[in-house]
Amino acid sequence: MATRKAPTPPPVGTPISEYNRPDRKAKYGAKWKDSDGKRKFAFFEKESARNKFIKDVRRKTHKEGMAILELTSTQAAAMVKCLELLGDEFTVIQACQEYAKQVSLVDITAKEAIQKYQEEKRAIGRDANYQRAKRKHFERMEEVMPRKLQEWTEEQAREWALVLTRGYAPTTVKNHIRTGIAFCNWAIDRRYMNRNPFVKAPVPDVISKEVEFISVDTMSAFMECARIHFPDALAYAALNAFGGIRSSACARLGFESIHFAQKGILIRADIAKNKARLYLDGHPDNLWAWLDFALYHAPKGFQLTKRQWDKRREQIRQKAGIQMPHNALRHSFCTYHVAMHGDAGRTATLLSHKDDVNILYQHYKGNATKEQGKAYFSIMPPG
Repeated sequence: MATRKAPTPPPVGTPISEYNRPDRKAKYGAKWKDSDGKRKFAFFEKESARNKFIKDVRRKTHKEGMAILELTSTQAAAMVKCLELLGDEFTVIQACQEYAKQVSLVDITAKEAIQKYQEEKRAIGRDANYQRAKRKHFERMEEVMPRKLQEWTEEQAREWALVLTRGYAPTTVKNHIRTGIAFCNWAIDRRYMNRNPFVKAPVPDVISKEVEFISVDTMSAFMECARIHFPDALAYAALNAFGGIRSSACARLGFESIHFAQKGILIRADIAKNKARLYLDGHPDNLWAWLDFALYHAPKGFQLTKRQWDKRREQIRQKAGIQMPHNALRHSFCTYHVAMHGDAGRTATLLSHKDDVNILYQHYKGNATKEQGKAYFSIMPPG
């Protein structure tokens, strides 16, 4: 027979009384209110056990009450003043506990804590793009939040979030708040602060926009312009547009990452977004046609830096006289690949997004026809 767990007694000084429930097996009860004013109960099968529980609580209260007589007049006056200011003994205790936490914190400025946080992120391998984005977030925080980290409050965090909504898109505001939450959780772990002021900051609703991609004719014009005027950009243009490889990853791939014989692409863990090694194959034939062409005509194109590739992409756009929405090459790959194959799982595998099939359908299905998909992946170099 399982042993009945002994009830947890209420805090010392809590008024307690009898409370019976004839409909229960353990019908002899005691009731009281906790520090939040919520009713609490304890039930016993024997009346004697209930009476002993109540007697013990009252005896302990009396014992600690007698200890009050040993307080000095100054201590007693301080307690009376606390009760006048805060209202009741439970609030006084909570305030004292909160103050004890506060005085035990490490005294540090927000700037110093942010610097330590960023140094730690660099040490664990966060890339330059991540660090640059976070640096902007922290600069905007420091413009409005107090100099001392311990003085940051929920009200200030809410005001900061509301100010951001007047000048930035909802997604940007959401990312700023996430940075604040992550940083303050880190600071709490190191005893720099005792509560996270950003957890109640208002997060704006992010409404998904239609993805923007380019037409088959526009893509043809882009590749033709690159072939004639900027051949050193062909390799990364092809990887981005016909392989779905992220722009940032394209510029970190070297010639050794392109396995022409096996028609596969190796993305090492140190350059992958999720820091996991990827080997991708099953790409459309026109990707390999363009990569072969680039290898023969512009082998140095496999050595562009991220900055050089971004500059070349913009130069091609201007020279060709076309409009290029943000991330248009990768979005175009997704749109036309889903349209041609009707299999978001297949597309997700090439994008290393195996768990995001529903998201691919949500954003890309129906944006193009199967015929348009076939035409897109029929864009080939001359010869």
